Amino acid sequence: MAEQLNQFLNKAFDFEEQGYVEEAIQLCEKCIQVFPEYENDIKLEIAKMIYRNGEKNLALSQFLTIYQETENSEIRDLILEAYYGEKEQEYEKNCQENWKRLETYPHFFGNAAPSEIRYYPIYQSQKEILFYDSIEQKFQIIERFKVVMENQNNMVCISSDLLWMEDILLLEKMTRKVDPFMDMENALLLVYHKETWDLLLQIFDLKHLIEFDRIVFYDSKDWLEHSILEEGYRFPKIIGGNLSEEIKDLLKDISNKYKQEFTKYHKEALKYYKENSKEIIKHIKEGNPRILFDTTRFSTALQYHIRDCKEAANRRGLKTELIIEKDRLCTGWSDLFYIKKVVEFKPDIIFMIDHFRHENSIVAVLNELVFVCWVQDPLSSIMDKEIPLKLTNKDFILNHFTTWKDFKEVGYNEKYVIDAPVASNPFLYKPYPLNEEEKKKFSCDICFVCHASDVDGHINRLLQNIPVLHEPIRAVYKGYQAYVYETGNVFYTKKVFKDYIEGALQCHYNVTLVPSLLEDLAEDMYMRFNLAVFRQALVDWILDAGFTNIKLWGNGWTKEEKYKKYAMGPAENGETLSKIYQASKIVVGNNIIITAASRAWETMLSGGFYMSNYIPEEVDWSDIRKIIEVGKDVIMFYNRDDLIEKLHYYLNHEEERQIMIKNGRKAALEKMTYDALIEKMLKELAERLELE
Repeated sequence: MAEQLNQFLNKAFDFEEQGYVEEAIQLCEKCIQVFPEYENDIKLEIAKMIYRNGEKNLALSQFLTIYQETENSEIRDLILEAYYGEKEQEYEKNCQENWKRLETYPHFFGNAAPSEIRYYPIYQSQKEILFYDSIEQKFQIIERFKVVMENQNNMVCISSDLLWMEDILLLEKMTRKVDPFMDMENALLLVYHKETWDLLLQIFDLKHLIEFDRIVFYDSKDWLEHSILEEGYRFPKIIGGNLSEEIKDLLKDISNKYKQEFTKYHKEALKYYKENSKEIIKHIKEGNPRILFDTTRFSTALQYHIRDCKEAANRRGLKTELIIEKDRLCTGWSDLFYIKKVVEFKPDIIFMIDHFRHENSIVAVLNELVFVCWVQDPLSSIMDKEIPLKLTNKDFILNHFTTWKDFKEVGYNEKYVIDAPVASNPFLYKPYPLNEEEKKKFSCDICFVCHASDVDGHINRLLQNIPVLHEPIRAVYKGYQAYVYETGNVFYTKKVFKDYIEGALQCHYNVTLVPSLLEDLAEDMYMRFNLAVFRQALVDWILDAGFTNIKLWGNGWTKEEKYKKYAMGPAENGETLSKIYQASKIVVGNNIIITAASRAWETMLSGGFYMSNYIPEEVDWSDIRKIIEVGKDVIMFYNRDDLIEKLHYYLNHEEERQIMIKNGRKAALEKMTYDALIEKMLKELAERLELE
């Protein structure tokens, strides 16, 4: 009987070879009727025939049916070889490359080394993935689910077992942060089980997903708790995709554990500070407090200033800790992470820039702890007259705006305000040995450090947000620019700008602005446009006076032909910028609001000659004249003609210039370093707490 069957099958194979595939299959199907005892063998030959003729998906379905009925290992091996084998090298390459990337990817939670692959992808369509479990020796199917979003509101999202790239990309797009500040982003948490993780690593090249730098991968649900409770990732508030009940239950458990741990640490903190209030004051009076520095990675300047304060405190022998987001996905630490840090470190002082105690719900109730806010920016939360009412007798302000009338009028109690202009780091800004290449690159007569102004661009951007009166407002702005260029003088207060705008529009256009628009324009001209005009005017005055050995450091100077030959590009803060100051004969100050600007101290500490621009004492936010002596430690120019005259003088009087450099550096080292700032803060805190 088997011999007769072989004859029929050989005839079917002949039909196939001649191209009569349908006839060949029909003949095989008749063989099943005649030889039912060989049904599975014949069906296998039919499936092979279908596979050989390009219908691989149909053939796979039949192979699987036969394997499920027979559990024949030869059929299993045939499926693996035919479907997995043809892509095995691609899958292995994806795995190897993905593991390499994940080893250095900061948002991966899983095994540090590649684990043995257990699950092999066999077939993938738009609706399902067929895979093989090498331990259980079974073929299984994962069905695709529709990606849906619950409560889409700009928060951290979590999903599980996503295996279709289109779904992952859709979810990534839907969960991005709305109007992000700098590079901050929402985390997108993708949790996988062993089978889906194995498949993901093999099917996809994760390079594109990793480049988003916001997708957090978990190769097991077990890492989820660690990332939230220990690493400080924000708890997910929205769910994308079809999150398994298992992970939903896990999130509930993590949430409960989070609350329990927070309650425990919070009680510990309250107890410690209540019982040790006298010890805290004692530590400060003895000059040996523990300081917790708190800052954000989303401000480069604040990071540097906190870093320098912390290093100065460390040099003094103080114990310090730093709280800062580890990456762009941690937009502020979780309450649990913060309170744990407080309990573990037990600071006597928390030190922040531009933020007060009452803004932090954790610290707000720790009344015995001393809080220091270093005010550096005129934020609305700082200039609000209601803020002084919220401060306690343990809240102190280090004040950068030492001479600014507007800040004094906010109403802060002088007992808790300590003058503290922004200092500079003498370990970064100092005289360096310059090689010949550096001398050639950095040396010049006149050095100018700031970005190009783009005065006309500023006006155009402003007018885009104003629906009417474009030409009159443009004329007012350009009129002020012309005034500065013609007279060599500038305005210094918001009130003067307000009067100028109001008078010019009324006189030349018979226009009276609504109060809110007048206020906004005066604010813009005072805070932003004036600086742009002043900086561009300074460079133009210098060039028009015939100086040619000048260098312009900063972005944007190459855009205009007049400045292009002097443009040097951006200057990297720290050693490079210090060498630029040092190699330049004169560094021209260009801050129209503050004379005691950080650039002044950086230049002096670097061994450079700093020429400060003039600002009237009554409107100077932080007056350099209250810190060092003009004419002895620093030179000040008062207008255009005085600038040009003093540039000529000090370029032609090297000996006097060197004396000024020596005096300036000595004064800056004594008064305007972070070591001096920390020393002053500790002394003032001890004295003022003594009065409590």
